[in-house]
Amino acid sequence: MYKLVVFDLDGTLADTLSDLAHAVNESLESVGAPTHPIDSYRIFVGNGVNVLIKQALVEKGEDEQLCKKAKSFFDSYYPQHLCDYTTAYDKMADLLAELEKEGVKTAVHSNKPHEFVPQIIEKLYPHHNFEVVIGNMPEYERKPSPQALLAIMDKLKVTTEETLYVGDSDVDVFTAHEACVKVCGVAWGFRGKKELVDAGADFIAHDSTELLDIIKGLV
Repeated sequence: MYKLVVFDLDGTLADTLSDLAHAVNESLESVGAPTHPIDSYRIFVGNGVNVLIKQALVEKGEDEQLCKKAKSFFDSYYPQHLCDYTTAYDKMADLLAELEKEGVKTAVHSNKPHEFVPQIIEKLYPHHNFEVVIGNMPEYERKPSPQALLAIMDKLKVTTEETLYVGDSDVDVFTAHEACVKVCGVAWGFRGKKELVDAGADFIAHDSTELLDIIKGLV
């Protein structure tokens, strides 16, 4: 059994797609840019807000001023609508409770701006205590840099062999492997199984039961 499981947030622990899509679409409308269907945001998210805005504005080209205006609107709008539609994925609260019972440490590592991450975690998983929660902050380079992941392992005194990373995108796979950590991709996330397999995920979980078996070393 692994001693530490580090979870990505968006698309792994939390289905945040609708709230992100609505916030970005409102931002696009504010600068006169066309909006996108919610499902389109599956390929936009995962690399931080600035990249998200730029990708959503692709039809307007590399207009830095437009990106700044849309980002400014997003920064004021999203905090007020953080959890309008956001939900926890099925049975993940039960999985976390089981890990706590087994003495497995847990942490969250996200490219989402750090100020939002604890708020979402507290809303969706109020009864679970994550040892470390790290979003995008100046101290660490954004994923796929392994800086924050290595810092989590160092703080919790666990080795690479004792750590499993859990995420839904190729960025999560690259992050884990840069830190020499094995990674389990979750097929229920934003990007889907194929991207995870193509990126070289060590394991694929299709539901929380399968993920728990992987964490316990039964797979």
